[in-house]
Amino acid sequence: MDKEIISGTTVEECLEKACSKYNLSKNNIKYEVIEVKNGLFKKRASIEVEIVDNSNEENNKKDGNVEILNGKINVKDPEEGGECAKIVVPSNIGVQINGKEVKGTGEIYNSSDIEIYFHEIEKPERKVAINTSPDKMNAYISINYVNKNVYKLKDALASNKVVLESEILRTEKPPMYTKEEILEILKASNINYGIISDNLLKCTSGEEIIDLPIAQGVKVENDEDDKIEFKFSIKKNNKFQENQNGKIDFKSIGFINAVEEGTILAERHAGKEGHDGRDIYGNVIKKKSGKIVKINIGEGCEFKNENVVVAVRKGEPIYTGNKISVIAIHEVNSDVDLKTGNIKFVGDVFIHGNVSESMKVESEHNIKIDKNVQNATVSANGNIIIEKNAIFSNIFGGGQDVFVLKQLEFLNTIDLNIKNIIEAVGQVKHYNIHGKGSTDGQILKALLEGKFRLLPRLCEKFIEICDMEANADIVNFFKSKIIGMGPLNVENLNELDDLALLCEQKVTNLKNMLSVPVDVSVGYCQNSKIESSGNIFITGKGEYISNLTARNNIIFTNDNSVARGGTIKAKNEIKCGVIGSIAGVSTKIQVERHGNIYAEIAYQNTRFVIGNKEHVVENPCKGVHVYINKDDELIVDKLLL
Repeated sequence: MDKEIISGTTVEECLEKACSKYNLSKNNIKYEVIEVKNGLFKKRASIEVEIVDNSNEENNKKDGNVEILNGKINVKDPEEGGECAKIVVPSNIGVQINGKEVKGTGEIYNSSDIEIYFHEIEKPERKVAINTSPDKMNAYISINYVNKNVYKLKDALASNKVVLESEILRTEKPPMYTKEEILEILKASNINYGIISDNLLKCTSGEEIIDLPIAQGVKVENDEDDKIEFKFSIKKNNKFQENQNGKIDFKSIGFINAVEEGTILAERHAGKEGHDGRDIYGNVIKKKSGKIVKINIGEGCEFKNENVVVAVRKGEPIYTGNKISVIAIHEVNSDVDLKTGNIKFVGDVFIHGNVSESMKVESEHNIKIDKNVQNATVSANGNIIIEKNAIFSNIFGGGQDVFVLKQLEFLNTIDLNIKNIIEAVGQVKHYNIHGKGSTDGQILKALLEGKFRLLPRLCEKFIEICDMEANADIVNFFKSKIIGMGPLNVENLNELDDLALLCEQKVTNLKNMLSVPVDVSVGYCQNSKIESSGNIFITGKGEYISNLTARNNIIFTNDNSVARGGTIKAKNEIKCGVIGSIAGVSTKIQVERHGNIYAEIAYQNTRFVIGNKEHVVENPCKGVHVYINKDDELIVDKLLL
């Protein structure tokens, strides 16, 4: 009598396992439950089974039985009082008894018509799939083989209850794909170029293949454009450099990169020739021809050979209008005074001395002065660097741009005032404030003598600085409609609409005249006027009672530099050291509405102006930041000294 422990999820499952293992019915098995666990996520049961041999017992002899021999089912019917034979049908085997499908357990007799069938495929299969990439440059192959297994019933000893099991009688394999067959399949998909031979051979191995590259086209390689290698910087970016600690070197703005005679300026490199491509369908993909680049030269340089340009004189290399040139540098190794006369030069000007009283220095490019400018005028279309001081002098960086910017400033303000006065005239007429008999011209004149009294003065200022010939139309309009008794000539308010439109057109034209902004750098200035179409940098001890105007920013590079007296005006940002003095010298610092003002220290009577909002400092303060917030409020962040 044998004993064995069998485990499962339930007691019933344990019994089924025991019956299957020993090919016995439950009646021939005695068992004792050892363990039953019904957890939330896991169930477990164990029984100790005892195999009861009742073969010699009378009742057992009466039961029918079934055996499987050589795949054939043999049935012995029960004697009177005995149980009939049974078969247990698993899911992978189909059974019909007397024409009726049986699942689970079925009773059988010797006379039963038992039909067994297995879930088999009709014949072995093989499949191939070809996938291509969207650009038609790659093809991938997948091959799958499915064998056909022929089954028979597994033999089983005679027992009242037998669990049917299947076993493989033989296996039929599909034929392996040959090289020729794969090529035909590719040909049927019109793939005829770039077949990968090694991978084609792998397709004949009889193994399953998934997305194996089978064909690859040749990518087109376009011709490269010819390139010009410039041996000098062609961009005037004027960017600051930072050291490893992140501190900005405000003196690192590039000025002039002079070259000597014979210096190579540029070299032309012919582009590499490419080739046509071809996709997996054999279609040719034409390459794009490279761009042939020609080097154009101007004054001060020549061709060393057809691909190399060299300088023929000392000067500054520039690249403008798709042309390389070398601008001559005029050097003055003394002071600019009555002996040298005024300096006016088309190229760069280097002065290794002072610019003396009443003298003028003008350049269509850059100016660098090693020492001081005293009661003189310096004007350049390019950058200006004055290493030391500018005293009682006028410095204009940006040439014509400076005067264009002045005109723009006046015209923008005039345009805004005209639009406001149009609205005001409309309101006066609507509410009949001026009386029913008043004409549009009379209302306009009254407003210009009152709330808008600055408008005629702005028009007069514009007339003083503008090119009268180029602006004759708008000047005549100002004189006949705005200035003096001109408003009385206005018969209809619509005439002011025409003036506003004319102002907008002039503003657009002037903006188109502006060139690349340039910078002015001065060590210290006193009682001077400095204007720049770009930035102004004060690199020394500061400014005193001077007027500074910049299109972009004004930066005092030293934290302890002084801005004392005068007006400092920029578009975007002003960064100062110490503004004003203990004595309360009036100093005006002004930026446009979106701008920012920074100062280390600001004394009383300092006026901060942003857009049309103003704040006057009443008590000395430090760590100052002035700006307009999102609620259109002027904010002054500061700490009291």
